[in-house]
Amino acid sequence: MKVPNVLTFDFMSKPSPDHIQAAIAQLDLLGALEHKDDQLTLTPIGRKMAAFPLEPKFAKTILLSSKFHCTEEILTIVSLLSVDSVLYNPPARRDEVQSVRKKFISSEGDHITLLNIYRTFKNIGGNKDWCKENFVNSKNMLLVAEVRAQLREICLKMSMPIMSSRGDMESVRRCLAHSLFMSTAELQPDGTYATTDTHQPVAIHPSSVLFHCKPACVVYTALLYTNKCYMRDLCVVDAEWLYEAAPEEEAENCQKLIHPRMLPHGWAWSLDHSYFPSRLGSWRNSTLQCSQT
Repeated sequence: MKVPNVLTFDFMSKPSPDHIQAAIAQLDLLGALEHKDDQLTLTPIGRKMAAFPLEPKFAKTILLSSKFHCTEEILTIVSLLSVDSVLYNPPARRDEVQSVRKKFISSEGDHITLLNIYRTFKNIGGNKDWCKENFVNSKNMLLVAEVRAQLREICLKMSMPIMSSRGDMESVRRCLAHSLFMSTAELQPDGTYATTDTHQPVAIHPSSVLFHCKPACVVYTALLYTNKCYMRDLCVVDAEWLYEAAPEEEAENCQKLIHPRMLPHGWAWSLDHSYFPSRLGSWRNSTLQCSQT
């Protein structure tokens, strides 16, 4: 549109200056903007991001996926996050829901768990009886497939290589870490979580497969404010991946996750184990955590 200054542009329904500045800051961190002749313009990657009818962070996730050889998986994950929930949880059948969902749960977080559910849905041909038995919303799943096809077509028009990780979920998690580095939280010495940028106290949402776990570092796709500030849609990541991904100013926040000198006096990093309770399956995962010395 070649708008010279979005802060002074006469929008029909004008966002607040704070919201505009926040949007500019996010696009800048995602590498979508550059300053040229005292104007903000889209970078080449910003123009590619604009081709997707998505939130900027999800568009960037798709564009990064070819680097990590996991575009097929990322297209599915982004599509799942772009529609209303594909799962429903009748309160009166809570135990039954937990029992049938157990086979899909991934120790790596909600994104991979959703990916597992979608793959099974496709493998059984979208069978409605299967959806009912597994408390999956078949209509929303079909919508996911439509969104995914649209996004895949955009990738093809850009001549993006579309590859599968072939079961390598670390590549998928790395891709998510590199695009969601602005939405990161770390485990605190007292067992709570705080965001790495503003140090805001946050908690894992009860609906997350990681609710009963304490991974050292996570990325999330949304915050839900109720009596607490909850993180939704979490993925377990390594702090080093975030440091690799973030621009210099954000990297300072991420570096605190991996640099021993940044820990409070009397604390040190150690390789510990997180344990999934039996109702989620017996899983042990080595994670980087800190403990008092």
